Amino acid sequence: NTGHLFEKRLIEKYLASEDKCPVTGEELTTEDLLPLKATQTAKPRPITATSIPGLLSHFQNEWDALMLETYTLKQHLDSTRKELSQVLYQHDAACRVIARLMRERDEARAMVSQRQGQMAEAAAAQA
Repeated sequence: NTGHLFEKRLIEKYLASEDKCPVTGEELTTEDLLPLKATQTAKPRPITATSIPGLLSHFQNEWDALMLETYTLKQHLDSTRKELSQVLYQHDAACRVIARLMRERDEARAMVSQRQGQMAEAAAAQA
C-alpha cells in the first residue's frame, strides 16, 4: 500500500503490465489495492448561485481567476523562454570555443610532429 489514490480501471490496467506503483516504483499488485468509498451526494449550491445575478457574479469571479492564472502562466513562459535562449546561446558559445581549442591543439600537434621530424633529420645529417 503506497498511499496514493488512483482511478481503479486505470491502475488495474497499469498493473497488468507493470507490477509496481507508477509514483513510487514499489512493488504493487491488484490485491494490494484498497477500495475507496465516497458518498454520491451533491454539495448544495451556495446561496449566491441560486439567482441570475449570483450566477453572473460567480462566473465573473471564475473568469477573473482564469485570466489571472493565464497571465501568470504567460509570464512564466516568457521568462522560461528567455532563460532557454540564454542557455542555448551559452551552449553555442561553448561549442565554438571547444572547436577552436581543438583546432589549435591539432595545429600544435602537427607543428610538434613537424619539428620532431626536422630535428631527427638534422641529427641524422650531423651523424
